[in-house]
Amino acid sequence: MSPTMPTSDTLTARILDLIAPLQLLLISFLALPRAFLSAPFLPLNDLKAFRSLWFATVWKDLGPQMALSPEQTPYISSLFSRAHGTVLELGPGSGDQMRHFLRPVNEGNVARVVGAEPNVALHERLLANAKAVGLDPARGRYIALPAGAEPGSLIPALYKAGLLVNTSSDSGIFDTIICVKSMCSAPQDQMEQICTTIHTLLKPGGEFLFFEHVANDTDWLAMAWAWLLGWVWPLAMGNCHLNGRMDRVVEEMGPELWENVDIGNTKQFRGWNVLRYVVGVCRKGD
Repeated sequence: MSPTMPTSDTLTARILDLIAPLQLLLISFLALPRAFLSAPFLPLNDLKAFRSLWFATVWKDLGPQMALSPEQTPYISSLFSRAHGTVLELGPGSGDQMRHFLRPVNEGNVARVVGAEPNVALHERLLANAKAVGLDPARGRYIALPAGAEPGSLIPALYKAGLLVNTSSDSGIFDTIICVKSMCSAPQDQMEQICTTIHTLLKPGGEFLFFEHVANDTDWLAMAWAWLLGWVWPLAMGNCHLNGRMDRVVEEMGPELWENVDIGNTKQFRGWNVLRYVVGVCRKGD
């Protein structure tokens, strides 16, 4: 066999990787009737709110399962163990990753968490999960904001919650900002502004931590498949995009914003995966 030809194991793995997004799409569309039956008139009155309800219905089952991924959990847990002080989590969803705040290494390090989650249909479970891990919202240890990561959404929400003294976002108020598999749903054309705002909102010496899936920009088959799926994927998966470019933007802006930037692929990435997961740690200068 030529050394350039894929082995049968590699070929099988590639086929399974191409099928995996279709399985998630199927799960999403099977949840559509349940979402419709729970609010049959909502699509007529507020289509955006219905899409949020649809994704919340999907995530009720899918979120906890995906949060238990044995390949991803060590990376995510390690990031959460670095969180300290006042923390901003961008896109916590229903809080399925919040259990990592229970790690002994983190005990007592996290004073308060602000969760910026634009899908308000997920807030009830988000607050319940926060209370379950000891971040009781009633005691002010967890605040859920109906906001996305983009500055036009996040900054006014922080101001309205009394966390910013004005809407210019010109002062650092967080020791840690973290996001896990959520920035794919942020507007990709605003990623530079989002990264600049994250830097501004961090205190000197603060850290921006992320575990995200981004575009595969090296394998033509993966790129073509992601482009094809992109016609329906955001609709069915809570505005998630398969062509995320956050890692590229952070690296390009690195010298201007960060004292240290460390971004790398997870070891499961084999060069041809449609979903390329990266882990990043960025430190703001003192």
